[in-house]
Amino acid sequence: MSNAFLEHRAKYREVVSRRYGVTPELYDEATRLLAPLTRPFSVRKGEYLQRIGTPVQHVHWLHSGVARTGFITETGNEVTLHFQTDGEAAGAHDDLLRARDAEPALNFVIAETAVHGFRLDWLEVLNTYRGNTLLRDYYLGATQRAIIEQSRRLYLNASPAQGRLHAFRREYPGLEQRVSQKVVASFLGITPQYMSQLLRQDGSKA
Repeated sequence: MSNAFLEHRAKYREVVSRRYGVTPELYDEATRLLAPLTRPFSVRKGEYLQRIGTPVQHVHWLHSGVARTGFITETGNEVTLHFQTDGEAAGAHDDLLRARDAEPALNFVIAETAVHGFRLDWLEVLNTYRGNTLLRDYYLGATQRAIIEQSRRLYLNASPAQGRLHAFRREYPGLEQRVSQKVVASFLGITPQYMSQLLRQDGSKA
């Protein structure tokens, strides 16, 4: 059993249990059941945790660093869906569902900084979920959270660019200083040039 995983998860007990809508006791039980499946991993900035076109094999729990999930449009543009930081699971939930039928992932997950954490084999996790009612409840909470985040992203896309920038700062406090301006622009759905213009406008209002 990974004591490092247990210790790290304990730091985020209150935050994640509240986010998933589960009790801290259920969070602890899920942590205990998942711990034997974990393996430590480290990647450098720019390395992929998940690639488009291949079925998802692993779930990643971040100990430190920033990862980014996104996809490539038919015209070749890169779109950022969301970011994951310390104490969060990295990936796209829809790709995890596809992997159950060995379907290829539609999204990528890339390290925006050096990333350290724990890797779990997704099929092993699924088998563990199927054999434990408590883990299924925990997984349901994580799934519902993913649906809420997807819905929030749709509302965000309908907002003016300035409003999207402010929403990004509320949702990811301090992240703007850890990733590139180009990456933030891809999350906001604007060009890097327009991003620079927004920042100048925002600075003039400060």
